[in-house]
Amino acid sequence: RGGVLVFVADGRFHLEAAMIHNPQLAAYRYDPYSKVLSRERYATEKMKTNRMDAIKEAMPAKRWGVILGTLGRQGNPAIVKHLRAALSRHGRRHFTLLLSEIFPGKLELFEGVDAWVQVACPRLSIDWGKGFAKPVLTPYEALVCLGETEWREVYPMDFYASGSGPWTNQFHNNTAR
Repeated sequence: RGGVLVFVADGRFHLEAAMIHNPQLAAYRYDPYSKVLSRERYATEKMKTNRMDAIKEAMPAKRWGVILGTLGRQGNPAIVKHLRAALSRHGRRHFTLLLSEIFPGKLELFEGVDAWVQVACPRLSIDWGKGFAKPVLTPYEALVCLGETEWREVYPMDFYASGSGPWTNQFHNNTAR
């Protein structure tokens, strides 16, 4: 069943994440500064097509770079450890790189890397992934690519949710207890 999502803020960044994870909801944004209520939309199907294209491009990758984001609290070493183990299980060579900011020019300095997975901000891959020379996947997408999890019709934007998959912070917090 449908519902309504009302977001009170002057920007769209976090609203877009909510719209990606809840595509069945009608989304509205109230900007308290301009005092404008607007109906908001997100091209979810196009985003999912772009992300599936990146996953398919990464499938034959033999050498992976695993990026641990160091900006703020975005990176999670437990997720990196899980990804490295999955890459090893599937015979993929990999190395870990710590970066505070991830730009195409930085990644292009690393020759011989076929695909990247970044444990930082999932929106980096979603919003700017097509700007990189090689696929830059989220942890969820990397696990789909390796066959460790299934593609979900509703794209998971649940990085901080509990009860979700091994691409999330809470999964590792709960399993470490």
